[in-house]
Amino acid sequence: MSYYEYIERDKILDKRLKTIAVYLPQFHEVKENSEWWGEGFTEWTAVKSAEKYFPEHNQPRVPLHKNYYDLSQKSTMIWQAELAKKFDIYGFCFYHYYFKDGKKILEKPAENLLKWKDIDLPFCFCWANETWTRTWSKINNGAPWASKFDKSGNVEKEVLLLQEYGKENEWRAHFEYLLPFFMDDRYIKKDNKPVFLIYKPDDILDLDEMICKWNEWARSAGLDGVYMIITDSYKSSEADATIIRGADAFVDRHPFGEENVIKYSHGILVRDYDSLWINGLRIKPEGNKQTYLEAFVDFDATPRHEKRGWYIEGVTPEKFEKYAYELAIKNLKWGNEFYFINAWNEWGESNYLEPDEKNGYAYLEALKRISNKCNNEFLDVDSEWKIIEENTKTVAKLRVENEKIQYIESQNSNEAIRELQLLKYRECYNLMERWLKIKESNQDFISFLLSKNIKKIFIYGFGAIGQHFYNEVKDSAIEIVGITDKKGIKQGSVDATIYDANVPYPQCDAIIITVVSGREEIVKELRSRCENDILTLWDIVNQMVKNYG
Repeated sequence: MSYYEYIERDKILDKRLKTIAVYLPQFHEVKENSEWWGEGFTEWTAVKSAEKYFPEHNQPRVPLHKNYYDLSQKSTMIWQAELAKKFDIYGFCFYHYYFKDGKKILEKPAENLLKWKDIDLPFCFCWANETWTRTWSKINNGAPWASKFDKSGNVEKEVLLLQEYGKENEWRAHFEYLLPFFMDDRYIKKDNKPVFLIYKPDDILDLDEMICKWNEWARSAGLDGVYMIITDSYKSSEADATIIRGADAFVDRHPFGEENVIKYSHGILVRDYDSLWINGLRIKPEGNKQTYLEAFVDFDATPRHEKRGWYIEGVTPEKFEKYAYELAIKNLKWGNEFYFINAWNEWGESNYLEPDEKNGYAYLEALKRISNKCNNEFLDVDSEWKIIEENTKTVAKLRVENEKIQYIESQNSNEAIRELQLLKYRECYNLMERWLKIKESNQDFISFLLSKNIKKIFIYGFGAIGQHFYNEVKDSAIEIVGITDKKGIKQGSVDATIYDANVPYPQCDAIIITVVSGREEIVKELRSRCENDILTLWDIVNQMVKNYG
């Protein structure tokens, strides 16, 4: 091999995947958890008390050799670092919890790693920026951590940790806390920029401004900025498209943001493993931004939330290896060097790579084989992806028909019917409640849309909610260039052009989706065939509530 061939080979290998596993720092005692959930509570408390709700239910999960480790111990982190290295995992992405007024929780494992320089473990952070609440809290977007252990009847405080962001002083304090981590040689960087993920970017109204400041302060510290990756929650929650401009990249957490056929088994909501993976393999990049793809291992939230949780059926290490390899190839096809895996140790949601009593090291061994294939210098990524893409399309078509049959069959269950109807009505109720809050604060859609420079809109969906929205914006400075509804609209009932749902729509500043249930699938479908900006009424209403309190 010539010198130039060596150089080219090194360039290729340098672009191969670096697998980063999501890491939960919950496995050690902190006083807050003892106060909220019971003395000595850690994630292991939920894992050990998990119930088997039916004979084939894989619960409780038991770590290999009953290794219920303590993350405050150095020996634990050494073991994890060595295990990760053995199975070609490049590093960990620690969940980072930073709340109002700089309140931190579960920070000790990362702080210990910073102190223990002899542990060879690359790492980065994902800011899990959401308010922690009680299960019964009325707080929107709160995260009840362990509803199974919630002493709701005895505790008055519904908000445990409030997530607020402040302004420049608060951003600076947060950045200064993170800077020693960013400067550590082990901290994962891209182009001399520390990699930092944000779980809910749409919750940070001044995100662009905050990113600009962090980049400025990072450059002053000798870095080239902060490589900001935001998760795809902006596609399905209270997103304002303007807040994502400053981000460097997205990470698509496909299985938990996708709508697929659901059913109920033994009173628990169930999703299908194959369907979730196939959905993920078919996603498209987000605009002109780098889009990283995240794999997942398994999921079962019943240890934390009992029957209020949900689980995935059909999970095996063999299926994981097949799908995770295909997604890894897609990552390479998109020019990504990072491959995020959810998760290393999310035991409370049964989503982990670490060895357990049932499967041993099977998931880690699968990931090792995937890494070996992807780092093979002779791998032809284009050809490999072409084969995978064609197979995925074929399988997806067959599964769609099968899932329709499964869905119809599931309707034979009165429980399933009731639960699905309740989900739909609950969403509509929440939307209308927030809509009324907006009216009570003397705010209106017209002013909000104009403030976003949206003057021409196309309305998708003309049910009861769509009609109310139409009545509020008609005869105003907002021009309605058209309306559509899959169920049809009676001619003459509106003073606007009516379009068939499947034809091209006219140019406008934004398509407004007024449908509540199933809106995420509509957004995804429209994005595949429309160049217009797309907003949901759900997103708009939530954004207005945030803006005006």
